Amino acid sequence: MSDKSTTLWYAQSAKSWFEALPVGNGRFGGMVYGGTDRERIQMNEDSLWSGEPGETVNTEAINHLNHVRELIFSGKHAEAEEVIERHMEGPEIESYLPLGDLDLIFDEAGGISDYRRELNLTEGIARVRYLQNNTVYTRELFVSAVDQVMAFRLHSERNINVTALLSSPLQYQVKKASSNQLILTGRSPIHVLPNTVKSPDPVQYVEGKGIGFNVRLLAMTDKGRVEVSGGRIRVSGTGTITFLLAAETSFRGFDQDPSSSGDQPLELSEERLERAAALGYDRLKERHLNEHADRFCKVSLDLGGPDRSDIPTDVRIQAVKSGTHDPGLAALFFQYGRYLLLSSSRSGTQPANLQGIWNDNIRPPWCSSWTTNINIEMNYWPAEVGNLAECHEPLFDLIKDLQHTGRKAASVHYGCRGWTAHHNIDLWRTATPVGGSPSWAFWPMAGTWLCQHLWEHYAYSQDELFLRQAYPVMKDAALFGLDWLVEAKDGSLVTCPSTSPENFFITPDGQKSSVTQGATMDVALLRGLFDHCLKASRILADTDQAFIGQLEQAILQLPPFRIGKYGQLQEWDEDFDEFEPGHRHTAHLVSLHPLGQITLHQHPELAAACRKTLERRMEHGGAHTGWSCAWMINLWARLGDAMQAHRFVNELLAGLHPNMMNAHRHPKVKQDIFQIDGNLGGVSGIAEMLLQSHGDGVQFLPSLPRKWMSGHVKGLRARGGFEVDLEWENGKLLRACITSTTGKEFQLRAAEPVRVWQNGQSIPLRVIEPSVIAFGTKTGECYEIVPRSDK
Repeated sequence: MSDKSTTLWYAQSAKSWFEALPVGNGRFGGMVYGGTDRERIQMNEDSLWSGEPGETVNTEAINHLNHVRELIFSGKHAEAEEVIERHMEGPEIESYLPLGDLDLIFDEAGGISDYRRELNLTEGIARVRYLQNNTVYTRELFVSAVDQVMAFRLHSERNINVTALLSSPLQYQVKKASSNQLILTGRSPIHVLPNTVKSPDPVQYVEGKGIGFNVRLLAMTDKGRVEVSGGRIRVSGTGTITFLLAAETSFRGFDQDPSSSGDQPLELSEERLERAAALGYDRLKERHLNEHADRFCKVSLDLGGPDRSDIPTDVRIQAVKSGTHDPGLAALFFQYGRYLLLSSSRSGTQPANLQGIWNDNIRPPWCSSWTTNINIEMNYWPAEVGNLAECHEPLFDLIKDLQHTGRKAASVHYGCRGWTAHHNIDLWRTATPVGGSPSWAFWPMAGTWLCQHLWEHYAYSQDELFLRQAYPVMKDAALFGLDWLVEAKDGSLVTCPSTSPENFFITPDGQKSSVTQGATMDVALLRGLFDHCLKASRILADTDQAFIGQLEQAILQLPPFRIGKYGQLQEWDEDFDEFEPGHRHTAHLVSLHPLGQITLHQHPELAAACRKTLERRMEHGGAHTGWSCAWMINLWARLGDAMQAHRFVNELLAGLHPNMMNAHRHPKVKQDIFQIDGNLGGVSGIAEMLLQSHGDGVQFLPSLPRKWMSGHVKGLRARGGFEVDLEWENGKLLRACITSTTGKEFQLRAAEPVRVWQNGQSIPLRVIEPSVIAFGTKTGECYEIVPRSDK
């Protein structure tokens, strides 16, 4: 993998957060500005949130549930919505917070030339290089997952005089910890109101309450002097200066009081810093490079086109905005997304939130929460196919926690078995609805959708031990689904009340509402969960026949997908007109992607209705937000429309911030925003254009655009337990190499006849239907697939 093809670079330092470059180890992260007179590293730690464990269930909600259902069944949608908002919601969630800043102030004066700032994705290292007073100055910074420290090295052949300062936007103090070390300690607010709520006192502290945090900074130099005084470190040296940072919080679990952890966080950060200092910078770097490469370098991608890697990344983004086609930038974006997921979601960390781990606001957009009606799911769409399955683990941990908090929400709010969760989730695993419009606040389907990720991990890995651990969580979520369903007038089972997230319809009497029965998204999610539970029960030989029978009967009674008056896939139980036909959400199309319940080959009429839905959204200005644009790539790829999928790849690229972070542009929000879902959903979309493995067989290059006529990809994963390498030329497959990880049969949907070779020998194929063939595999063996005319 060429470093050129996986490096972001710039000819100037960052002037804003949206130009700074992200580094992280899943837990501890920073944004690197690269200034020459003053360097800023804005830092985050993934467990630093406002709040503490608390009770959020609404005991009043269940008293209004039957009344709301009666109103809906009577066609009084707006009335039902009003009752829900007034009586069935709960308190706001808490907010993800910035940790602090490391500022380095340099004494050297003089003009700057030959400046270069870069982020090498293959290495996971940010670098700065420039010429000042005929001397080359270099810096490099990384955050080690192995040793849990941030390491920052400065180098020059001349003397370097630098002052280092620690600060935080939260309540904090800084003091000398040793002859070469500072420590910053602080405490988070007990409550932060969401940025959408106007208040004269939005950030509230209570002495002795909230999450405690600390940052330790240690300085070392080869030849020179280190002085600590007045809350700062002064370093003068020749050759190299090294700074090491460790950060820790008092968070110990969603149900644990963070103010009772004593000195443990201080001791842990001290131990980490001491171990790192003993290893030394070179050894730390070596350990970091090996660990990072083992994960990141599993996948490589070349989409052809001219090599434009000698052009600064921000200039390339501007060129795409002007209409330039840059396949190399799309490939860089793909790898950047994989880098962001690896840097913000590791085993033992919190899952990637709305901004991964990078946030500089005390009141971040939408609390920088885990938003479950699309955003957190989209964050993890590329985890399996992008060969970063271990990055999925923090989401599984979150789901297991929600099984506990969500049981009480299911029981107290709705009188249901199992567990549920709603639209917004914070560090404290809040599973209840928050306040606000029911169009988004009231959505008890989060558990159902999140369980899709448990099944997907099994589908790719075929790991029955994992499935055995995941099945009780899935089963509990299905129990809630069974109890949440009610019988409609036509005898079908529907969710009620039900919304299609964040969208509104016009009722027959001309009112605007979001609350109805049996929204298409609900039906699709429950059908998917019930089907996965049935499959898992067969694999694991579950003997709970009563549960299995309930699932089988419920599936038979779920409403079918319907085609509406415009030829579109119907979004609600009735064929309502949309209040906003170009709405950013396409919630009902989960059936197409990611669930794969509607496929181009098996359900052509429904697939055509999905296409019509997308066309109507586009005609009315839809897909204007980053994540919505990313979902469009996935949806069009599933429909086999390479031109439209590529169009939205380019729109996503053209809308990036200079640092390639997704620019989320919401019609009601004027400020610049970063949401990581657009980056990660875009990775998934590009992968879907090259490889699909849902439905009735694996497909190679199902939505390959003309602008990517020649190229190759290595290391993508397919469901069933396979790794796939593809090479193509002039828009046609040259060869595919399949590595079996579980020894299962490989099933291929191919437009043209193929041959399969193993160790130079042609192997027999089983024909399932004219365009679908299959062959047996052995674990660890590689199989070459080529068009039949090639050999």
